[in-house]
Amino acid sequence: MQDQTKNTQAGTLTGPNTALALMVRPSKPKRGASHVLLEDIADTLFRGPAKTGHGIDLLIRNAQAQSLPQASALARLPDIAVPHILEGPDGVTGLLVFDGVLVDALIEQQTLGRISSAPRVDRPVTAIDAALSTGFANSVVGKLAELVEARRDASALAGFACRATQTDRAALSLMMSAKAYDVLQMDVDLGPGLKTGQALLMFPAITVDAKPKPKKVNPDMVAVLQDSPLHLSAFLPAVPLQVRALLDLEEGTVIPLPDGILARTQLRDRRKTLLGKGRLGQLNGRRAIRLDGSPHMRAQRMDAQIEPAQIAADGALPSELEITAESIARTEAAPMGGPTVEDAVPELAASS
Repeated sequence: MQDQTKNTQAGTLTGPNTALALMVRPSKPKRGASHVLLEDIADTLFRGPAKTGHGIDLLIRNAQAQSLPQASALARLPDIAVPHILEGPDGVTGLLVFDGVLVDALIEQQTLGRISSAPRVDRPVTAIDAALSTGFANSVVGKLAELVEARRDASALAGFACRATQTDRAALSLMMSAKAYDVLQMDVDLGPGLKTGQALLMFPAITVDAKPKPKKVNPDMVAVLQDSPLHLSAFLPAVPLQVRALLDLEEGTVIPLPDGILARTQLRDRRKTLLGKGRLGQLNGRRAIRLDGSPHMRAQRMDAQIEPAQIAADGALPSELEITAESIARTEAAPMGGPTVEDAVPELAASS
């Protein structure tokens, strides 16, 4: 009785409809429009070329397409198969794969004029198998090109051509360099009813960038923000000054500015973020700045551009702070009775 109770309890935990079973169920493969397209054209891709070009009657059954990572996609290849390399535009690579049964049927049709119902002899594929299956591979890829021209939804499959075969799986893994592939697997009913082979098509997965969802914005809040005042400041570039001249500063002292410094005026906000550059001048008797370009420039911090003065190991000061007889003479020779800073600012034209 106890054993029966334990079995009953175990069954309730692992049954098909229990919470534990639902948690461990594998997720469904990712599907999109490209997978529906591949499944839709599978029969047309194979049946038409097989009948008209090779005299083979076949039906495509169980065509299923899904997106898989590169390693998982290559793991779907049959152990005995001939992979045909499909070279696409921009260096992308795809695959068209025939398993051993389908390859034998193609060889039988070419050599005997019919497909035998005898089971396949277990043997590896050879270079002869690859050569004799290339004609059918070219026919399938040619049909694909026709479908691409006829269907607008198949443009992603345009430009592929059958180039070579590659049976070495390590080399194949290096050639297939995309992160993910759209894989179409199908059963090929030969005869029909004589034997069933498998075929596989692989193309680099079509990635669609997700469009960001538009954020809902309150128009009243936008209006308030747009009407909010901003406090901006104009800055002139740094001016080198000797220590003696700095100590001698007093009210009324005129500091000469380098030529062209007004044309390098910087417009910054309270956080010292650089908003634009322009020329400082006057407009209708008031100070004004003419910007060189759009104020929406790459943000830069003023403090990131200012480096503190460095003193060498021997105690020498940098040239900006070095006090020499020449610097003293140049400072003392600065014109004290010349035009004032107010007069030195150029007048900006009213029209830009």
